[in-house]
Amino acid sequence: MIPIMSKVSCARGTADELSGLLETIDTELGHAPPVLVAAFVSTALEFTTTMSALAAKFPGAAVIGSTTSGEFTHAGDGSGTVALFALAGDYKIHAGIGTGLAASPEAAVAAALGGLPTELVGYPHRTNVVLLDPLAGHGEAAALMIATTMGDAPLVGGAAGDDLAMTKTTVGLGTTAASDAIVVASVFSKKRLGVGVCHGHAPFSEPLTVTKADGSVVLEIDGRPAWDVWLEKSAARAKEVGLDPAANPGAYLLRYEAGLRIGGGFKVRAPLAPQPGGGIQFATPMPEGTVFTIMESAPGAQVDSAVSAARTARDSIGDGAVAGALVFDCICRKLILADAYRDALSKISTELGSAPLAGFETYGEIAMNAGDMTGFHNTTTVVLAFPADDG
Repeated sequence: MIPIMSKVSCARGTADELSGLLETIDTELGHAPPVLVAAFVSTALEFTTTMSALAAKFPGAAVIGSTTSGEFTHAGDGSGTVALFALAGDYKIHAGIGTGLAASPEAAVAAALGGLPTELVGYPHRTNVVLLDPLAGHGEAAALMIATTMGDAPLVGGAAGDDLAMTKTTVGLGTTAASDAIVVASVFSKKRLGVGVCHGHAPFSEPLTVTKADGSVVLEIDGRPAWDVWLEKSAARAKEVGLDPAANPGAYLLRYEAGLRIGGGFKVRAPLAPQPGGGIQFATPMPEGTVFTIMESAPGAQVDSAVSAARTARDSIGDGAVAGALVFDCICRKLILADAYRDALSKISTELGSAPLAGFETYGEIAMNAGDMTGFHNTTTVVLAFPADDG
């Protein structure tokens, strides 16, 4: 049995600091070659430079990455930084990338999955990690297509960010970086990995109906311009917390999102930006006839839900410790929690037995377990926990 070691680090991304960070990872992995490296890179830094450096340093690893709206580890969160997660041990990783997600999610997903095995002898468990460009508008469809193709394997991941600019996000595999793209990495393991997902939002508006839409742009709600309805229903609450929709519409919309009733709960959908003529761009399609409520969450509920996701991930591993975790967390949590966000990250780590973690603040989260076609989320914490040994 080869010990499994996880290393997460966060740096400001200068050339010297990045070089030192790579050496630190190598040392703390005991010079065991990593099989997977995930890089979460601020748009203030050179994404391709970071990815190329990782690929050169760790030629045997599957190197995946995305731009972000914030980066973090168990030690806290950063801005203008890079957070890295490295995994060594008895795993097998196969990864692919597909482009043209906006025009044809089917073709992009097929390209990302092309050549990826569905099973490996001796590694009975498969978990798929997905990174995608949310501005392409097909997060839900892509998640469902991967789940359909890859069977009952759990699916986790996040939608890339760009520090709330809402103009361009990028994902990458090795030295290949692209917008309008999707990356899929299949992690084959001897033990089951732990997956947890939870959001802390609750509805506050009456049910509303999308009456006119164009793909991911909601044009009208209940027969009126969508932006007008959103302001009418939530501007007073935004004023109470000092949030100005005119000054920062992206932050405002990520604070007050849409909730679709699913069974006894809600799936959250993120509005990204107002559009000319009164429409609202969403992270995923909102078809005409969709019934939803506008959601909000108190800071305490955001922390509690993140801890709940970590607890579920830890419990789903079974007996034994957690070596480390990848975490995909919506940017709206940082907007809601502000300075308390660091405390939430610490509590996630504590719930995982003080395990190290790394991740990024996303424009959407992906989580599916066997038989659970939940797909693409917003305002949600998704935790992927790795067991402390491979046996």
